[in-house]
Amino acid sequence: MKFALVLVALLLGATTAFAQRDGGRDQGPSSYAAFNANQAPIGDSALWKVLTEKLSLSYYFSLMGPSPGLPIDETYNVFLEGNAPLQTFHAFNLRWQFNADWAMGATLSGIHHFTGPVETDEGFINDNTAELFNARIYLATPGFDVHFARAFHTFAIELPTTPGSRNDELKFGAVISQTLVFALPPSRLSAGWTTQFIRYRYARATLPPPFVGGLPTPLQTTLLTMGPYANFQLAPQWQIASLISFDWDQRGNETDTTEFNNNLPDRARLALNYFFQTAPFTHVGVYTQALTKPTMDTTIFGFDFSLKF
Repeated sequence: MKFALVLVALLLGATTAFAQRDGGRDQGPSSYAAFNANQAPIGDSALWKVLTEKLSLSYYFSLMGPSPGLPIDETYNVFLEGNAPLQTFHAFNLRWQFNADWAMGATLSGIHHFTGPVETDEGFINDNTAELFNARIYLATPGFDVHFARAFHTFAIELPTTPGSRNDELKFGAVISQTLVFALPPSRLSAGWTTQFIRYRYARATLPPPFVGGLPTPLQTTLLTMGPYANFQLAPQWQIASLISFDWDQRGNETDTTEFNNNLPDRARLALNYFFQTAPFTHVGVYTQALTKPTMDTTIFGFDFSLKF
Protein backbone atom coordinates (compact mmCIF):
# COMPACT_ATOMS: atom_id res chain seq x y z
CA MET A 1 0.00 0.00 0.00
CA LYS A 2 2.90 2.34 0.77
CA PHE A 3 4.37 2.10 -2.73
CA ALA A 4 0.91 2.62 -4.26
CA LEU A 5 0.59 5.87 -2.35
CA VAL A 6 4.00 7.02 -3.57
CA LEU A 7 3.03 6.78 -7.22
CA VAL A 8 -0.46 8.16 -6.68
CA ALA A 9 1.18 11.10 -4.93
CA LEU A 10 3.27 11.75 -8.03
CA LEU A 11 0.14 11.85 -10.15
CA LEU A 12 -1.64 14.12 -7.71
CA GLY A 13 1.41 16.36 -7.57
CA ALA A 14 1.31 16.87 -11.32
CA THR A 15 -2.39 17.74 -11.42
CA THR A 16 -2.14 19.91 -8.33
CA ALA A 17 0.72 21.88 -9.84
CA PHE A 18 -1.45 22.48 -12.90
CA ALA A 19 -4.53 23.50 -10.89
CA GLN A 20 -2.50 25.94 -8.78
CA ARG A 21 -0.68 27.53 -11.70
CA ASP A 22 -0.99 30.95 -10.08
CA GLY A 23 2.25 30.15 -8.29
CA GLY A 24 0.83 29.67 -4.80
CA ARG A 25 0.20 33.35 -4.11
CA ASP A 26 -2.33 34.09 -1.38
CA GLN A 27 -5.74 34.93 -2.83
CA GLY A 28 -8.97 36.00 -1.15
CA PRO A 29 -12.31 34.32 -1.89
CA SER A 30 -13.31 36.89 -4.50
CA SER A 31 -10.10 36.67 -6.48
CA TYR A 32 -10.24 32.86 -6.30
CA ALA A 33 -13.77 32.89 -7.74
CA ALA A 34 -12.81 35.36 -10.45
CA PHE A 35 -9.77 33.26 -11.39
CA ASN A 36 -11.80 30.05 -11.74
CA ALA A 37 -14.74 31.69 -13.50
CA ASN A 38 -12.58 32.27 -16.57
CA GLN A 39 -11.13 28.75 -16.72
CA ALA A 40 -12.37 25.91 -18.89
CA PRO A 41 -13.28 22.68 -17.07
CA ILE A 42 -10.16 20.69 -16.25
CA GLY A 43 -11.24 17.84 -18.53
CA ASP A 44 -11.29 20.23 -21.50
CA SER A 45 -7.89 21.81 -20.91
CA ALA A 46 -5.03 21.12 -23.30
CA LEU A 47 -2.61 20.20 -20.50
CA TRP A 48 -5.04 17.73 -18.97
CA LYS A 49 -5.48 16.03 -22.34
CA VAL A 50 -1.70 15.78 -22.74
CA LEU A 51 -1.39 14.24 -19.27
CA THR A 52 -4.12 11.68 -19.88
CA GLU A 53 -2.65 10.75 -23.27
CA LYS A 54 1.02 10.62 -22.26
CA LEU A 55 1.02 9.67 -18.58
CA SER A 56 -0.21 6.30 -17.32
CA LEU A 57 -0.10 4.31 -14.11
CA SER A 58 -0.16 0.51 -14.30
CA TYR A 59 -0.57 -2.04 -11.53
CA TYR A 60 0.19 -5.76 -11.68
CA PHE A 61 -0.87 -8.32 -9.05
CA SER A 62 0.12 -11.98 -8.83
CA LEU A 63 -0.71 -14.68 -6.28
CA MET A 64 1.96 -17.40 -5.91
CA GLY A 65 0.74 -20.76 -4.76
CA PRO A 66 -0.31 -23.18 -3.58
CA SER A 67 1.74 -26.23 -4.54
CA PRO A 68 -0.19 -29.51 -4.96
CA GLY A 69 2.44 -31.48 -3.04
CA LEU A 70 2.60 -29.13 -0.05
CA PRO A 71 0.19 -28.05 2.73
CA ILE A 72 -2.50 -25.64 1.56
CA ASP A 73 -0.78 -22.61 3.14
CA GLU A 74 2.64 -23.27 1.55
CA THR A 75 4.11 -22.81 -1.90
CA TYR A 76 7.41 -23.48 -3.64
CA ASN A 77 9.43 -20.29 -4.14
CA VAL A 78 11.90 -20.71 -6.99
CA PHE A 79 13.86 -17.65 -5.85
CA LEU A 80 14.45 -19.20 -2.43
CA GLU A 81 14.71 -22.70 -3.95
CA GLY A 82 12.50 -24.01 -1.17
CA ASN A 83 9.15 -23.93 0.57
CA ALA A 84 7.68 -20.58 1.58
CA PRO A 85 4.40 -19.02 2.72
CA LEU A 86 1.80 -18.14 0.14
CA GLN A 87 2.57 -14.67 -1.14
CA THR A 88 1.39 -11.92 -3.42
CA PHE A 89 3.54 -9.90 -5.81
CA HIS A 90 2.71 -6.25 -6.55
CA ALA A 91 4.25 -3.95 -9.16
CA PHE A 92 3.54 -0.32 -10.07
CA ASN A 93 4.70 1.36 -13.26
CA LEU A 94 4.46 5.12 -13.83
CA ARG A 95 5.11 5.76 -17.53
CA TRP A 96 5.43 8.80 -19.77
CA GLN A 97 4.93 7.97 -23.46
CA PHE A 98 6.80 10.58 -25.55
CA ASN A 99 5.49 9.10 -28.81
CA ALA A 100 4.75 5.69 -30.32
CA ASP A 101 8.42 4.63 -30.01
CA TRP A 102 9.92 6.37 -26.97
CA ALA A 103 8.89 6.19 -23.31
CA MET A 104 10.35 6.58 -19.85
CA GLY A 105 9.12 5.79 -16.40
CA ALA A 106 9.68 4.35 -12.94
CA THR A 107 8.74 1.00 -11.41
CA LEU A 108 8.34 -0.12 -7.82
CA SER A 109 7.51 -3.67 -6.73
CA GLY A 110 7.38 -5.92 -3.72
CA ILE A 111 5.97 -9.07 -2.16
CA HIS A 112 3.65 -9.73 0.78
CA HIS A 113 3.58 -13.01 2.69
CA PHE A 114 0.17 -13.62 4.18
CA THR A 115 0.29 -17.14 5.64
CA GLY A 116 3.16 -16.67 8.09
CA PRO A 117 6.62 -18.25 8.28
CA VAL A 118 7.31 -21.82 7.16
CA GLU A 119 9.59 -24.16 9.09
CA THR A 120 12.23 -25.97 7.00
CA ASP A 121 15.38 -27.98 7.67
CA GLU A 122 17.26 -24.67 7.82
CA GLY A 123 14.80 -23.09 10.24
CA PHE A 124 11.97 -20.62 9.61
CA ILE A 125 12.09 -18.78 6.30
CA ASN A 126 10.23 -15.80 4.88
CA ASP A 127 9.33 -14.50 8.31
CA ASN A 128 8.92 -10.97 6.94
CA THR A 129 5.35 -9.97 6.18
CA ALA A 130 6.37 -7.66 3.32
CA GLU A 131 9.46 -6.81 1.30
CA LEU A 132 10.07 -4.07 -1.25
CA PHE A 133 12.43 -4.46 -4.20
CA ASN A 134 14.75 -1.77 -5.52
CA ALA A 135 13.07 0.93 -7.58
CA ARG A 136 13.98 1.37 -11.24
CA ILE A 137 13.99 4.30 -13.65
CA TYR A 138 13.85 3.19 -17.27
CA LEU A 139 13.91 4.33 -20.90
CA ALA A 140 12.12 2.30 -23.60
CA THR A 141 13.58 2.80 -27.10
CA PRO A 142 12.20 2.19 -30.61
CA GLY A 143 12.24 -1.33 -32.01
CA PHE A 144 14.26 -2.25 -35.08
CA ASP A 145 14.28 -5.15 -37.53
CA VAL A 146 16.95 -7.87 -37.45
CA HIS A 147 15.66 -9.83 -40.47
CA PHE A 148 14.13 -12.78 -38.58
CA ALA A 149 12.69 -10.70 -35.71
CA ARG A 150 12.01 -7.23 -34.37
CA ALA A 151 14.09 -6.20 -31.35
CA PHE A 152 12.87 -3.96 -28.52
CA HIS A 153 15.16 -2.62 -25.77
CA THR A 154 14.64 -1.04 -22.36
CA PHE A 155 17.51 0.53 -20.40
CA ALA A 156 17.12 1.02 -16.66
CA ILE A 157 18.96 2.09 -13.53
CA GLU A 158 18.19 0.17 -10.33
CA LEU A 159 18.45 2.31 -7.21
CA PRO A 160 19.39 1.16 -3.68
CA THR A 161 15.99 1.94 -2.17
CA THR A 162 15.75 -1.07 0.18
CA PRO A 163 17.50 -1.71 3.53
CA GLY A 164 19.14 -4.85 2.12
CA SER A 165 20.75 -3.10 -0.84
CA ARG A 166 21.90 -0.22 1.36
CA ASN A 167 23.44 -2.68 3.85
CA ASP A 168 25.31 -4.27 0.93
CA GLU A 169 26.44 -0.73 -0.04
CA LEU A 170 24.95 -1.04 -3.52
CA LYS A 171 25.64 2.06 -5.61
CA PHE A 172 23.40 1.20 -8.56
CA GLY A 173 22.45 -1.54 -10.96
CA ALA A 174 22.53 -1.12 -14.76
CA VAL A 175 19.78 -3.12 -16.50
CA ILE A 176 19.37 -3.94 -20.18
CA SER A 177 16.20 -5.78 -21.24
CA GLN A 178 15.63 -7.04 -24.78
CA THR A 179 12.66 -8.71 -26.40
CA LEU A 180 12.93 -10.36 -29.81
CA VAL A 181 9.57 -10.81 -31.53
CA PHE A 182 10.00 -13.41 -34.24
CA ALA A 183 8.71 -12.58 -37.71
CA LEU A 184 6.14 -15.35 -38.14
CA PRO A 185 3.54 -15.71 -40.90
CA PRO A 186 0.17 -14.13 -40.04
CA SER A 187 -1.52 -16.49 -37.61
CA ARG A 188 -2.74 -16.73 -34.04
CA LEU A 189 0.75 -17.79 -32.90
CA SER A 190 3.36 -15.30 -31.71
CA ALA A 191 6.77 -16.17 -30.29
CA GLY A 192 10.05 -14.60 -29.31
CA TRP A 193 12.97 -14.47 -26.89
CA THR A 194 13.44 -12.31 -23.79
CA THR A 195 16.75 -11.36 -22.17
CA GLN A 196 17.59 -9.29 -19.09
CA PHE A 197 21.17 -8.42 -18.12
CA ILE A 198 21.91 -6.70 -14.80
CA ARG A 199 25.30 -5.40 -13.69
CA TYR A 200 25.55 -4.29 -10.06
CA ARG A 201 28.09 -1.83 -8.71
CA TYR A 202 28.95 -1.95 -5.00
CA ALA A 203 31.21 0.08 -2.77
CA ARG A 204 32.98 -3.20 -1.91
CA ALA A 205 33.40 -6.58 -3.60
CA THR A 206 32.46 -8.81 -0.63
CA LEU A 207 30.49 -8.76 2.60
CA PRO A 208 32.53 -9.15 5.83
CA PRO A 209 32.62 -12.63 7.42
CA PRO A 210 29.49 -13.27 9.53
CA PHE A 211 31.68 -14.52 12.42
CA VAL A 212 35.31 -14.50 13.49
CA GLY A 213 37.27 -16.94 11.34
CA GLY A 214 34.56 -17.05 8.67
CA LEU A 215 34.93 -16.29 4.97
CA PRO A 216 33.72 -13.12 3.24
CA THR A 217 30.65 -13.45 1.02
CA PRO A 218 31.08 -12.37 -2.61
CA LEU A 219 28.32 -10.05 -3.78
CA GLN A 220 26.25 -10.79 -6.86
CA THR A 221 27.76 -8.53 -9.51
CA THR A 222 26.07 -9.83 -12.66
CA LEU A 223 22.73 -11.52 -13.32
CA LEU A 224 21.52 -12.85 -16.67
CA THR A 225 17.99 -14.16 -17.29
CA MET A 226 16.72 -15.30 -20.68
CA GLY A 227 14.33 -17.66 -22.38
CA PRO A 228 11.79 -18.22 -25.16
CA TYR A 229 8.09 -17.41 -25.07
CA ALA A 230 5.15 -18.45 -27.24
CA ASN A 231 1.55 -17.18 -27.20
CA PHE A 232 -1.52 -18.53 -28.97
CA GLN A 233 -4.65 -16.43 -29.49
CA LEU A 234 -7.65 -18.66 -28.82
CA ALA A 235 -10.12 -15.84 -29.54
CA PRO A 236 -9.93 -12.03 -29.76
CA GLN A 237 -9.80 -11.71 -25.96
CA TRP A 238 -8.43 -15.11 -24.91
CA GLN A 239 -4.79 -16.17 -24.99
CA ILE A 240 -2.59 -19.10 -23.95
CA ALA A 241 0.87 -17.84 -22.96
CA SER A 242 4.04 -19.80 -22.19
CA LEU A 243 7.55 -18.86 -21.06
CA ILE A 244 10.75 -20.72 -20.14
CA SER A 245 13.37 -18.96 -17.99
CA PHE A 246 17.07 -19.69 -17.52
CA ASP A 247 19.28 -17.80 -15.03
CA TRP A 248 23.00 -17.36 -14.52
CA ASP A 249 24.99 -15.17 -12.14
CA GLN A 250 28.55 -14.13 -11.46
CA ARG A 251 29.68 -13.21 -7.95
CA GLY A 252 33.06 -11.73 -8.63
CA ASN A 253 36.20 -13.62 -7.64
CA GLU A 254 34.61 -16.79 -6.26
CA THR A 255 36.62 -19.66 -4.83
CA ASP A 256 36.96 -21.74 -7.97
CA THR A 257 35.88 -19.63 -10.92
CA THR A 258 35.03 -16.15 -12.15
CA GLU A 259 32.73 -17.52 -14.87
CA PHE A 260 28.95 -17.52 -14.96
CA ASN A 261 27.29 -20.07 -12.72
CA ASN A 262 23.78 -21.48 -12.71
CA ASN A 263 21.75 -19.14 -10.53
CA LEU A 264 18.20 -20.54 -10.22
CA PRO A 265 16.52 -23.75 -11.38
CA ASP A 266 15.25 -23.58 -14.95
CA ARG A 267 11.49 -23.10 -14.93
CA ALA A 268 8.49 -22.96 -17.24
CA ARG A 269 5.21 -21.07 -16.99
CA LEU A 270 1.87 -21.71 -18.73
CA ALA A 271 -1.00 -19.21 -18.45
CA LEU A 272 -4.53 -18.63 -19.68
CA ASN A 273 -5.29 -14.89 -20.02
CA TYR A 274 -8.40 -12.86 -20.74
CA PHE A 275 -7.92 -9.29 -22.05
CA PHE A 276 -10.45 -6.57 -21.30
CA GLN A 277 -11.61 -4.02 -23.86
CA THR A 278 -12.50 -1.32 -21.30
CA ALA A 279 -10.37 0.35 -18.65
CA PRO A 280 -9.09 0.08 -16.05
CA PHE A 281 -8.64 -3.72 -16.22
CA THR A 282 -6.06 -4.86 -18.77
CA HIS A 283 -6.09 -8.61 -18.21
CA VAL A 284 -6.89 -11.36 -15.74
CA GLY A 285 -5.39 -14.84 -15.83
CA VAL A 286 -4.51 -18.10 -14.15
CA TYR A 287 -1.16 -19.84 -14.47
CA THR A 288 0.96 -22.75 -13.40
CA GLN A 289 4.72 -22.64 -12.96
CA ALA A 290 7.04 -25.62 -12.60
CA LEU A 291 10.69 -26.53 -12.87
CA THR A 292 11.78 -28.01 -16.20
CA LYS A 293 12.17 -31.22 -14.19
CA PRO A 294 8.83 -30.89 -12.40
CA THR A 295 7.66 -32.50 -9.19
CA MET A 296 4.44 -32.06 -7.23
CA ASP A 297 6.31 -30.11 -4.51
CA THR A 298 7.94 -27.64 -6.93
CA THR A 299 4.87 -26.89 -9.06
CA ILE A 300 2.64 -23.94 -8.17
CA PHE A 301 -0.71 -22.58 -9.30
CA GLY A 302 -1.41 -18.87 -9.34
CA PHE A 303 -3.65 -16.02 -10.35
CA ASP A 304 -2.80 -12.55 -11.73
CA PHE A 305 -4.36 -9.41 -13.13
CA SER A 306 -3.29 -5.97 -14.32
CA LEU A 307 -4.81 -2.48 -14.36
CA LYS A 308 -3.96 0.67 -16.30
CA PHE A 309 -5.13 4.16 -15.40
